[in-house]
Amino acid sequence: MTTGVARRLTLRQRLVALVALSVVPALAALVYFILTIHQAREEEVRGQALRTSELAALEIDRIVTGTDGILKTLSIAPPVADLGPGCAAFLARESAQLPQLLGFIVADATGKVVCASGVGYPEAGVSDESWFVQAMAADGLAVGLYTRPPGPGRSAYLPVALSIGDGADRRVIATAVDLAWLGTLLRERNPTPGSSLAVADQSGTIIAREPEPERFVGTRVSDEFMPLVEDDRPGTALLTSRDGIRRIFGYQPPAATGRGLFVSAGYSMEASFAPIYASTWRSLALAGGGALAAFGVAWWVGDRLFRRPVHRILATIASWRAGDETVRSALPEDGTELARLAGSIDKYMDSLAQAAAERAQAEEHRTLLLGEMNHRIKNILATIQAIANQTFKGEASAESKALFASRLHAMAAAHDLLVSRNWESADMRATLEAALGPFGLDREGRFTLHGPTLRLTAKAALAFSMALHELCTNAAKYGALSCPGGRIDVAWSLGPDGRFHFRWVETGGPEVVPPQRRGFGTRLIESALAGEMTATAELSFDEAGVRFTLDADAAGLVASA
Repeated sequence: MTTGVARRLTLRQRLVALVALSVVPALAALVYFILTIHQAREEEVRGQALRTSELAALEIDRIVTGTDGILKTLSIAPPVADLGPGCAAFLARESAQLPQLLGFIVADATGKVVCASGVGYPEAGVSDESWFVQAMAADGLAVGLYTRPPGPGRSAYLPVALSIGDGADRRVIATAVDLAWLGTLLRERNPTPGSSLAVADQSGTIIAREPEPERFVGTRVSDEFMPLVEDDRPGTALLTSRDGIRRIFGYQPPAATGRGLFVSAGYSMEASFAPIYASTWRSLALAGGGALAAFGVAWWVGDRLFRRPVHRILATIASWRAGDETVRSALPEDGTELARLAGSIDKYMDSLAQAAAERAQAEEHRTLLLGEMNHRIKNILATIQAIANQTFKGEASAESKALFASRLHAMAAAHDLLVSRNWESADMRATLEAALGPFGLDREGRFTLHGPTLRLTAKAALAFSMALHELCTNAAKYGALSCPGGRIDVAWSLGPDGRFHFRWVETGGPEVVPPQRRGFGTRLIESALAGEMTATAELSFDEAGVRFTLDADAAGLVASA
């Protein structure tokens, strides 16, 4: 039935249908492009809001730091330090030169005000004031909470206090930052229309806000904002302010500022996205107009102006499907909708080709890594074969089998460290801990490890693991680990001459008797490290305990220090 309908379609109708099929992908691509632009703009605004909040937080920190410096300077001035009769007059003169501060208070350790100027305070003292308690507890600078003194015409302020002295001379000197002055400073920093800047204390009470400070200062932030105040790190959030404007906020919580203050900068979604919205409508209108124009061209002069370009685009897509990724439609950029569609498809194909090239490069890199891994595995198997040949020379016994298994375990532990670093290097201390762990590294303090932080090459890490395993095995059988009081001191260092030094010293064990013959384990200890790293190794059997030393060129075994 469908075939019969298709047969009855005229060429114009078929061209119109083809245009419809071509326009739909173009519209889908346009929608995707618009969404991508919106997402990119949102990320841009989030970054801008976060940077603005950081700058505002730095400005607030500068104010607090400057206030801290003023308090420290005044605290050592003779009238304040001696609390003489001229203390209040001195503070009044200083306050008159500092318009951002409303006055000063000096209180003793009990909270009794002993000197003040310009700032009202309870007759009973300030011992119950939060800023006083914080300053005494912090043994330094403390920023208090939003405060509005009773009485008409008095400015709200933010107390900042500093504890000085100790013992009987312990005192607190405090001042009040004028929040009206702080609001003026914020007004100068408010970046763009529709944006907002706000500062709140650690309880969430707004102490400065632009715009509309008269509406918000002294009120608590909304419940939506409290999680931001209580956060432990800076961030961004999309929220609706109490003024009804939806904004993207960048914020610096008190935990991040370190001053007990919350700073936020918000950018209006409507203002930030106005150009994007206008561009979106223009793009949609253009796409709609282009679609109507395409239908008109297909209806009237479709064969000349529509069918050939469409065939070229379809041929390009067909070539891509056939595996030829070099083909492009390359229509002349004459401003028509079809030319734009072809250009968009060409750009999309360019991005696909680039992605395919990147995937091919990544695949080639993985192939190289697999080849390297195969090579290393062959070396590992050769090493295991050598160990087996030495361990099971005669009839295999249970002891020799256990010894063989433990040697493989030491090698496996070293391999685990190397795999975690893509077979590039292994941490020296981690290599030691992996090898010594089965022999009681974390129990009874039998081992002492000390040396600088450095990374061994993969080859050196494997050799060290095998040699350390043999040293531990011998110590457990005959040396320091065979009795309760035995201890082993392991030390390594990197000399200024580029030489690496390693020392293994056993003490507290039974009297050492030199072996009558040099078994595989002894040869492995001396040759695994010396042979693999072109080093000088010495294993001595002193009566007090076995000693093993190694001296090597660091260039051959240290990856980084």
